[in-house]
Amino acid sequence: MLISDKQELRRCVKRAVRRAQAAEAALCFDAAKDETGVEALFAAIDAPGGNPADAMHAMVQRAGTPMGRDAAAVFAALDAMGFDTADLDRAREQAAAYTPEAYIRQILDTMKAVTVFAHVPAEQANAPVFGDTRMQPVLIADDALFAPGRYGTDYREAARLMADALARTDAKNVTLAHYDTNAVRYALLPLCQDTGCALHLHIEAADELTEFAAMLDAAEGVRAVVTTSGAAHETLFALAKTRLRLLPALTDTAYLGQALGTLGTRRFAAYASRASLPEMMLGRWALARPAIIDALCDAYLPLARAGYPLQSEAVELDVACMMGVNLTLFTGCMAVDDDDDVN
Repeated sequence: MLISDKQELRRCVKRAVRRAQAAEAALCFDAAKDETGVEALFAAIDAPGGNPADAMHAMVQRAGTPMGRDAAAVFAALDAMGFDTADLDRAREQAAAYTPEAYIRQILDTMKAVTVFAHVPAEQANAPVFGDTRMQPVLIADDALFAPGRYGTDYREAARLMADALARTDAKNVTLAHYDTNAVRYALLPLCQDTGCALHLHIEAADELTEFAAMLDAAEGVRAVVTTSGAAHETLFALAKTRLRLLPALTDTAYLGQALGTLGTRRFAAYASRASLPEMMLGRWALARPAIIDALCDAYLPLARAGYPLQSEAVELDVACMMGVNLTLFTGCMAVDDDDDVN
């Protein structure tokens, strides 16, 4: 259907974003030891010490109305799950009524999650890592793997240990606990070349992003999902524009307009929560969807006003790609011909 006016455009975008399945690039949650539930959710953002059950009340009572981004995500998650946001003790009881498996399943269903890449310490991982197939393990290479010994750091042995963990879990994605240039250059990039797994990295500094892009160019066939923060998003977008094997995943929806202008709708993942708990992931995604709607409307409107024949079907496809398909295909061993890269 041809979109004919501004109001119809917004309705179409809103409907598409609300219905779209979401792919999460970075859930930093250790299912083996981290707890879920309302108490853990509040304790994760405001733990004053003592009994974690008091954290939810302390946040409200000590500081008044909670205004932070994570506080908003907490209440967005509770609301999305149908828990009582006015009575936090009641919300805790509602969450406790679920089995652990059903609780995670409910979070994923509510979020409309198609895939969640969840970080798992490689040394603790055993197959199956998760009960729900939508949760895909990203094995973490811990800092201890790269601790220097008498003869320096044995990157080859670190890569071998990670390869063993990949084989043990049938995982197809790896990451680092903390970004380290040498660990990437001498261990993870060769590992990804040999195993075909995708590399997930969070790189804060713009100069390190540029350095990594050069390393990726030299590592034939390796695919990398990269997140960053703040103004470094601009550097990441510029680097990804000429590299098909580099997929940015935005941690800040304020940069969506720039991502669309630089990369279009097929070359990035619209959002990555980098949450430490599944509930926080759900809450952050609930807040991200309205921001995605606003950014897309702002991007489409000049085209529509200029006479471009914008179709609702095209909008729905764009949204599906940005929010789920791009990341899922990119990490699913999608064949990318290096001859198509523009480096």
